[in-house]
Amino acid sequence: MKPVSMFTAFTLKAILILIVGFSSFTTCGAQSIVGKWKGVSVKNFYGAEYAKQIGKPMEEKFPKDAGNSDIEYKSDHTFIMNFSAVNTTEVTTIKGTWSLTGDQLKSTLEPKYNPLKKTTTATVLINGNTMVTTAVIAEPSRIIKTISTGTRM
Repeated sequence: MKPVSMFTAFTLKAILILIVGFSSFTTCGAQSIVGKWKGVSVKNFYGAEYAKQIGKPMEEKFPKDAGNSDIEYKSDHTFIMNFSAVNTTEVTTIKGTWSLTGDQLKSTLEPKYNPLKKTTTATVLINGNTMVTTAVIAEPSRIIKTISTGTRM
């Protein structure tokens, strides 16, 4: 086996650093959430007690079942979320702030809907024009995990 020269070792390290650097840049770009997203579906996974009460561990809902929703993530790290119930024209609007580190999205609703100023963390996956967010919620909440899917508008 031939020993690796100092030049070859240095070159391999430089190439590795470039690959890791570009991979990180690409991942960050692929995770850009800025823009408007329309809600497509939401899967709610229930805690054991609530699942027992309603007779199922999870439920998936679509706009026809739950109403319409959209969210716009702005480049100034604020968001506006609109939603309406089925068969109504009344729209509820909620605002807040967001930050994204890697695939971890942190969002905080405005004080009107969040007097304790709690921040929610969700994992974000963007594939083309589809964004999937997964949030795990600490018990004793009825919903212990939610997976939301949206498409870029």
